[in-house]
Amino acid sequence: MDAAGARRVGAGLLGEVEEGSLEELLESLSGIVTNNPSRRRNPEIPMADLSALVARYQRATQSASPPLLSVSGRYLPFLYHLISTLVSRPHNYTVVVVDTEHKFDVTRLVGGAAAAQPSCYPATPADLAHVHVYLPGRGREGVRAALAGVDEFMLHGAHASRGRAWWGTVVIGGTGGHVNAGWKGWLRVDRAEVGGFAVGLSAEEALAERETRQRVVDAAGWVASSPWGCYAFAQNEGRR
Repeated sequence: MDAAGARRVGAGLLGEVEEGSLEELLESLSGIVTNNPSRRRNPEIPMADLSALVARYQRATQSASPPLLSVSGRYLPFLYHLISTLVSRPHNYTVVVVDTEHKFDVTRLVGGAAAAQPSCYPATPADLAHVHVYLPGRGREGVRAALAGVDEFMLHGAHASRGRAWWGTVVIGGTGGHVNAGWKGWLRVDRAEVGGFAVGLSAEEALAERETRQRVVDAAGWVASSPWGCYAFAQNEGRR
C-alpha cells in the first residue's frame, strides 16, 4: 500500500473510532494490511454466472456472508470446479479446505486431457501446492480448532503460497469459513437431468443400451440449483 492509500485508509478508520471498539478497529486494520479474507465478508467469486446467483440469493434473503455459499447434495464436484478455478490462472488465489469428512481429493482439481470443457477444471499440478487441506475430526470442536489455526498459518507459517492472495476457507461437513458444504445448504448439486428410456423399450433393449446411457449421463455434467437460479458445469472427464 502506498503512502496516499495508507492516509486514506487511516482517515476512514479514524472516522469510525467513535462507532466501534478498539478491537474492531484493529481487526479492520489487520484485514487491510494482510489481505486476510477472514476479515472480509465477501471475497470475490470470479465466475460471472455463479456470482450473479449468489447476489440474487443475498438480495432475496437479505443475508450477509459468511458463508458466501452453503452447498448440499453431491457437492464435491462443485467444490473441485470452484477451487480449481480460483487457484489457477488468471486468478492465482490460494484456498484453505477444512475437511471433516476426509473425502476431498486435491488431485481432482486438475482436468482430464479429454475434458469437453477444460476451463471447468483449469488447475495444473503446480497449482495444487496452493490448496491447503486440514483434516480435523468430526464435530464443532474439531472445526473450531482448525479454523483457529488457519489465520496464523496462512499469515505467518512456512508455506508456498506467500506470493498469492488468500481467497478464503472452505469447510466440508461443518460450518465456518466462506463456503460450507454438507447435508444442508441453499445451493444443491445434482447430476444434470437426462431423458429416460424410450416408451415401449423392452428390458433386453434397455440393458443393451445401458453403457451408452451411462456415457450420456456422465457427459451431461452437473447442476447446482436453488430457488434463485441454477449454475451448470461440466463433468471432469477422466476423473469420475
